[in-house]
Amino acid sequence: MWVLSVGCLSLTMLISHAFVAQRAENVALAQAMDQDVLNLTSLNIRMSQRAIHPPKHLVKAVVELPRVQAARARIAPSPKSAVLEDDNHNRALILSVLDDDRLQVHVLDDLDFAQHVPFVTACAKNRGCAFDRRPITGGLGCVAICIQRSLDPSREP
Repeated sequence: MWVLSVGCLSLTMLISHAFVAQRAENVALAQAMDQDVLNLTSLNIRMSQRAIHPPKHLVKAVVELPRVQAARARIAPSPKSAVLEDDNHNRALILSVLDDDRLQVHVLDDLDFAQHVPFVTACAKNRGCAFDRRPITGGLGCVAICIQRSLDPSREP
């Protein structure tokens, strides 16, 4: 009888310990999700046929890409904007083509994008973004891919 009581007590303690550990893990996961921390390792690119102008109160910085060009598509209409966002749709940047074909980046998150401009410039030149007229991966999409690569912290410096 005494052995059965000790066994029941041990089982109860084991189950309650597992419950408490699971609850602590759930709380930590919920806190991480509530913070909406931007994951720069897996930014998605969403192209838009219209120019996207974010509200001024959301824009942390505006950075021009002076020596970067994006070719216009030959077949389909050329995209006007590219949105870089994480899997939770937290927008990090909006890349836009201005009327005079200059490229401008609206930074929507607390990150120093200006330090990435040299990498983006070199990447766009190496990929031939100024001459790549493919509808999705060329032109503005090509530059957006360079921006995506520049923001990836796992990238080699």
